[in-house]
Amino acid sequence: MSQSTEELPESQEDSFASSESEEPKANPFIPSAKAYWCPSCKAHHDYDYSSSSSTHGTGTGSSTTSISQTFSCKVCGASMFRPGYTAAQTYVLNGIGIICLAIGLGIGWSRGGFDFENGYEIMFLGFAAFGLLFGQMWVPYLRKWYAWSFAQRKKSAEELEREAMNAPSAAEGDSADKTKP
Repeated sequence: MSQSTEELPESQEDSFASSESEEPKANPFIPSAKAYWCPSCKAHHDYDYSSSSSTHGTGTGSSTTSISQTFSCKVCGASMFRPGYTAAQTYVLNGIGIICLAIGLGIGWSRGGFDFENGYEIMFLGFAAFGLLFGQMWVPYLRKWYAWSFAQRKKSAEELEREAMNAPSAAEGDSADKTKP
């Protein structure tokens, strides 16, 4: 059963014509831990990718190169992240921190005290501090993701579709940027 374009409502005519030439986009309000997510917009919008590298000489003839990657939301310009990847890094760093903390405390308590000059416990406590501090860095963003994801999963498909229709799109964000003087 097919409909002619005369029978379609005006809003569906545009989507029908565009669906023939391009693949339909996924709803940005359906949670996906593998997709980049904007904590500001609370959606999976398109992003702009940029990368920069810097080389630092060590003075001994060798050099170190660091690469910085940025994923910016096309709608609001905020930094985006992949929740699944970020959660895995956070869990690994926190796990290493907790293990190092346990080892450092265990060595110190087994010796009857902490030897901060010649003991291994200070090394393990330092690794614990590093792991736990960097492991906690993304926790506020992941909390936002988990709260949003849980709330979105409670919504019906119709509510999610309505939310997507009323949300600003990346195309609107791009046109707004171009009109600024």
